[in-house]
Amino acid sequence: NLLALPPPQATAATIIGLCSSGLNGIGDAPVLEPDQQAALIGVIETRRYQAIALRQLNRPQEARSALRAAAALASARNLRRPDLTARLSRTSSLVEDEAQMGSGIDLMRVASRDFSTAQPGTRPVAQTLLLQAAQVGPDAPGDALPLCRRAAALLRELKAGTDTALMAPCLSAFAAEADRKPTQRQSLLGEMFAASQLVQGGITARQIALASARLTESAKNPRVGAAIRRQQDAGLAVADLQSRLDVASADSSGPRRAGISTDDLAKQLSAAQAALADSDAALQAAAPNYGQLVQQVADAADVLGALAPGEAFVSLALSSDRGWVFVLRDGMVGVARTPSGTVAVAALVTRIRATIELGQAGEPPPFDIAAAQALYDATLAPAAPMLDGAQAVTVVPVGALLALPFEVMLTGPATQDDLAHAPWLMQRFAITHVPAPANFVSLRRATAASSPAKPWYGFGDFRPVTLQQASRTFPAGSCQDSARLFAGLPPLPFAVRELTAARLLLGAPAADQLLGAAFTTPRVLGQDLRGYRVLHFATHALLPTDLRCQTEPAIVTSDAPGAANANAALLTASDVTSMQLDADVVILSACNSGGPNGATSGESLSGLARAFFYAGARAMLVTHWSINDQATALLIAGTLQRLKAGDQQGLAGAFRQSQQALLADAGQRLPAAIAHPFYWAPFALVGEGRGRTVSAGVGTGGRMAGL
Repeated sequence: NLLALPPPQATAATIIGLCSSGLNGIGDAPVLEPDQQAALIGVIETRRYQAIALRQLNRPQEARSALRAAAALASARNLRRPDLTARLSRTSSLVEDEAQMGSGIDLMRVASRDFSTAQPGTRPVAQTLLLQAAQVGPDAPGDALPLCRRAAALLRELKAGTDTALMAPCLSAFAAEADRKPTQRQSLLGEMFAASQLVQGGITARQIALASARLTESAKNPRVGAAIRRQQDAGLAVADLQSRLDVASADSSGPRRAGISTDDLAKQLSAAQAALADSDAALQAAAPNYGQLVQQVADAADVLGALAPGEAFVSLALSSDRGWVFVLRDGMVGVARTPSGTVAVAALVTRIRATIELGQAGEPPPFDIAAAQALYDATLAPAAPMLDGAQAVTVVPVGALLALPFEVMLTGPATQDDLAHAPWLMQRFAITHVPAPANFVSLRRATAASSPAKPWYGFGDFRPVTLQQASRTFPAGSCQDSARLFAGLPPLPFAVRELTAARLLLGAPAADQLLGAAFTTPRVLGQDLRGYRVLHFATHALLPTDLRCQTEPAIVTSDAPGAANANAALLTASDVTSMQLDADVVILSACNSGGPNGATSGESLSGLARAFFYAGARAMLVTHWSINDQATALLIAGTLQRLKAGDQQGLAGAFRQSQQALLADAGQRLPAAIAHPFYWAPFALVGEGRGRTVSAGVGTGGRMAGL
């Protein structure tokens, strides 16, 4: 019967009246039973989501009609639950047309109030504050910034991220205020830099949740799981008490019925907040690296304090059509506007990647010089004056940039027949990549306190699973393609050669490796690896973009002999969080099929990096595309030689010098073709690039897209 109701034409004023007339009034409408109320809310929410979809399809009039129908249903039944009215008013604000902008602002204010009452201290409250700030606009930063600061503080407390589009107006407001107040410029840019770190992709959010859940339920380290559960329970208790106190303050009959005064609730809330602070401290003690997994924010002062002389730190924040590039160096925060956003950057990355992958003839096509230069112009060029004179740069890639090493950007013109002398970004700096500024600060601090004694441990020469085993892990239906891909992964005949070469170079005993049938996930997780400086995987890796029914990135291992399924043949990011490492570098010379979307693939692998950092690794060396064995052997051997000679810039500097040596020898002692980035630029160093002298291994000809 509810669905048969005609869609009433409520106005924005009607919606504001519904949301403002009180939370508990019943009026003349009959009281609904719980199941009736649930059904009604379902219909209202269906119409509200229809309005959202219509708005995204650029059908604003139909969107407003659907939204007003939803609001009229709630009004007719006097349904004034604050969580429902908050969602209705927020969506209504977003679909209002230009002529009713004032009504839209009023609706967003109502939404903010109701979310704070119904779900205090939660992500929806922060997101609504960001939407309010966007409506105010950067032209009135004095009005927008208080909203931005409240939202950022809440997201930071929750260790949660938000969408780029939501945060972009606040970044503009911070920049505008910094231009207006030169004496406060550094403080405001520091706030802007912190707020930019709260932008989070959907895959990163999901992988953080999965890793946290795995840690919570882990039997391997019950102390960590108990600490996480305690923190989560304490947070829920604070939110519940805050909600009860807000409702009690608005309706004094509530506490009297329950026999609890607002003063009592306030005391309970204070005690719960103290318990939450204690649980945070307990979690930090039980899992010092927990911040490597969650959306933790690093203050500009902490990043600046971790930088060495001659180093710069660069991060980007990109919306769909524009963005910002931050440069932290020499005690100062700098910022510049980028001329392009995620759409243009993704298109350029796609063009570059298309000219690096091997063609049917087994050789890469001519490199897209124009795209590589355009990518630099679209991202880092506006910050070039701030980077002059720097010797090393740590970068935080975003979006599609996660799928490409920054070394292949071109800072100026080049020619196809002389790529050896092209102005690659690598020629200017030693480059290290990190998933987030907080990772950089934590890893830089961790390096000095560590001293693993053993040189190397290797893993590889996996045994492919059968289609029957894979089908039992990824059952019939939509997952069957995943099963066929998993079972069809080819053996890697050069894996043992690669591992043997690395072991001999580093002087490790033959016993320090798991190969062939012994290389299973349970055996990897069962090894005590805390005493090894280098961990080296020579195998395949699979991302969620490859296996649609696999929710996490994973390293492929062998399966247990005679296993019924293939569950033990995937070392997932969640598995990695249960490992205990103390490694200077983890080498993922891993072959995967590459994802169809560079941003998605890179974000997935960034989650894998976070997991290894949590487990205790300080750097990772990964490959972005299929690699040539001979060129990679020369590249890594040169890196090892320079590390043993004590390169002052650590692994990043040694690796850069090895790349430069390959280019210098192109057309001389080596074929001229080696100047193509396919040969010299497949690896990316992720994490800590200036630590102690460490070593890396020789590539397989594998493929790993992104960070």
